[in-house]
Amino acid sequence: MPEAEFYPLLFEPSLHVKVWGGRQLEHRLGKHLPTAEPYGESWEIFWRNRIANGAERGKQLGQLISEQPLALSGKAEADAEFPLLVKFIDAQDWLSVQVHPDDALALALEGEPRGKTECWYIVDAAPDAQIIYGFAQATDAETFRRAIAEGRARERLQFVPVQADDFIFVPAGTLHAIGTGVLLYELQQTSDTTYRVYDWDRLGLDGKPRPLHLEKALRCTRFEVAPRAKMPYIMQDIADGVRHAQLIDGDYFRLERLALQPEARWQLDAAERARLLTVIRGALLLQTAHNAQPLSLPHGTSVFVPACLSVTLKALNALTEVLLAAETR
Repeated sequence: MPEAEFYPLLFEPSLHVKVWGGRQLEHRLGKHLPTAEPYGESWEIFWRNRIANGAERGKQLGQLISEQPLALSGKAEADAEFPLLVKFIDAQDWLSVQVHPDDALALALEGEPRGKTECWYIVDAAPDAQIIYGFAQATDAETFRRAIAEGRARERLQFVPVQADDFIFVPAGTLHAIGTGVLLYELQQTSDTTYRVYDWDRLGLDGKPRPLHLEKALRCTRFEVAPRAKMPYIMQDIADGVRHAQLIDGDYFRLERLALQPEARWQLDAAERARLLTVIRGALLLQTAHNAQPLSLPHGTSVFVPACLSVTLKALNALTEVLLAAETR
């Protein structure tokens, strides 16, 4: 496909029913939830998601990357399994207390190519919303194993209040849980390996307790006391009507926040890597040089911008906020 024919890719999101989910993906983000069940996750950009617009409609993202790796991902050689995943999470109850392995342990324990380092941007939160992030007091594997067996695990965990616009980095090995009333954006390595430590003594949607993975979890866990959960950032003016903050620039991914006043514009030039753009507030027009018809992106919409493309972002008639992610490897 000639470079002039590349365009920003929209997707059919992958929706996941969860025992702790709800309906905020529909009510707040405009997702169509096909059944009345509690939905907890919308996988927005994922290598198995099908393209929903343009000439490549119906193809999986990974298939297109395999066919055109350099133009799409920015790499001359790229696997179909794109290494980043963007999702929304609606937590209407506590998620399990869990941990993810790093790359080395994912390979050793599961034979998988990567672990799961992730980060969260809080889109909305109830007034009393909290997360669990690491330990509140000195703990080692044996102490924590005993606390779990005696029903005292909660007293060892660090509970952290959260609110809208907080940013949390969750490196692999960090024991964590998302609390009731939190709607968030997650950027992560492409992996679904999760080791549950505690699931609040509840039953899954099938009426049975969900499995725990204590021994594997203890092998992965960092036993840091009171690690900092919320990472501060500063929004700065970078153009007329445009503000910007770099949330993280790490080993696996970069994440930025853009805020555009009504009618403000911002140019994203072609880059070394694909850009993963998600509108979290307001609405955006996305224009490319080769596309006469701009893409209209309401809040809750994600788009994959190929590395070879330059695009112009224009806010519509309200303050528009965008999260912009990219691979750093």
